[in-house]
Amino acid sequence: MPKSITSSSASMEPLRIGMIGAGTVGGGIYEIIMGRLRSQMKHQANPSKGFSNSSLRPCIISKICVRDITKPRSFQIDQDATLVVTDIKSIVEDDNIDLVVEVIGGTEIAKTVVLESLKRGKSVVSANKTLIAECMKEIRDAALQSKSKFAYEAAVCGGIPVIQALQTCFAGDIIHVVMGICNGTTNYMLEKMEEGADYYEVLKEAQELGFAEADPTADVEGHDVRAKIAILAKLAFGTTVDVDSIPCMGITEISSVDFEYAKLLNCTIKLIGTAERLSDFGEHDGDLSVYVAPKLVPIPHLLSTTREAGNAVAIISANLGITSYTGPGAGRFPTANSVVSDICRVAAGSACSDPFPLISNIEIDNDYSSEFYIRISFHDELGIIRRVGELAEINGVSICSVLQNPIKDRMSADFVVTTEECKFSQVQRLCEDIGAQDFAHNVPLFMPMLQC
Repeated sequence: MPKSITSSSASMEPLRIGMIGAGTVGGGIYEIIMGRLRSQMKHQANPSKGFSNSSLRPCIISKICVRDITKPRSFQIDQDATLVVTDIKSIVEDDNIDLVVEVIGGTEIAKTVVLESLKRGKSVVSANKTLIAECMKEIRDAALQSKSKFAYEAAVCGGIPVIQALQTCFAGDIIHVVMGICNGTTNYMLEKMEEGADYYEVLKEAQELGFAEADPTADVEGHDVRAKIAILAKLAFGTTVDVDSIPCMGITEISSVDFEYAKLLNCTIKLIGTAERLSDFGEHDGDLSVYVAPKLVPIPHLLSTTREAGNAVAIISANLGITSYTGPGAGRFPTANSVVSDICRVAAGSACSDPFPLISNIEIDNDYSSEFYIRISFHDELGIIRRVGELAEINGVSICSVLQNPIKDRMSADFVVTTEECKFSQVQRLCEDIGAQDFAHNVPLFMPMLQC
């Protein structure tokens, strides 16, 4: 059984870490723990060298599990200190390992690693947002039953410490909304599209730069953000949200013309995950709505300024009003830094005893309300705007404005309508009805509009 990890034990006995996975992030973790942090530990013994932190227990990565030992690594392994293995059990079942770092991704092997490690009394640090979003209850139950720590700062927004903030900094507050740009790949792509690049052109560029995977579906369809907003919703509101029930719209249908119209509205476009308490009277005391969608974001809004592959989270609460957290959302050292921060909290005995400390019975209603942007592609004929107005009335949607660039090709043109606040289901039905008209080329693209 691993030794108890408390602040009183943060003496000379090192925290022995088994790391499963040695890719980009794993390499960064190893370099920080075995390089920078170990160097700091040496100075801790001699404060005159310029570093002292008496609460920080020494840490050592004593084992790494990989699929192929012969594969070249992007980092140097200290063979005198670290044993490289290929059998996961040699870490999970090793009583000398105090903490397991899981950075392999996926939900099958990773789930076994996390749950078995917790059941055996080992603390676990993970960056696996998909696993955490799908298995919150199992992970929490295993951690509480064994009194082990489960930490996951790197699972959402890479290097931004938003998990720790939600776990500990809002205890006396009431959160109304948490929303964020949680995927650097799509943020980078949307910024390039705003500059005039074609979707497929910028996707290829993102893949070449390593921002996007060979199969970019999880990023561009919003699935990555969907897992992350499910985690943030649990921390902010205490309700576990079924990931598959979250309405999810990606960026694949957005084109440069949408940025032209967004500019006319003094907006940009960002892919945003949102979790918000609904209310008919502005009290934020109703059901919880969780969704992922590209949004028109007003230029003055703090989320509009997040550039390239950056991430940002905005939290609206009763005591603090709006607070924001911005920074690098991915990458070797930003993500590794969050993992190492979790490891240090475990080593110091300051990690949260409950990974999901807030529990509530708030009902879920994902038929959220918003003002909406609708782009209609059409071939020109008489009466189109009148017919769209009639269909809007039938669906209970009030039109706020109509925007149209000069028509250059009567067989292929676009115009935009914006709506007053209405339900997601109402605008969805409206767009389906418009798409069934003879003049429409397809079902219109629609996006919620964020208000300042």
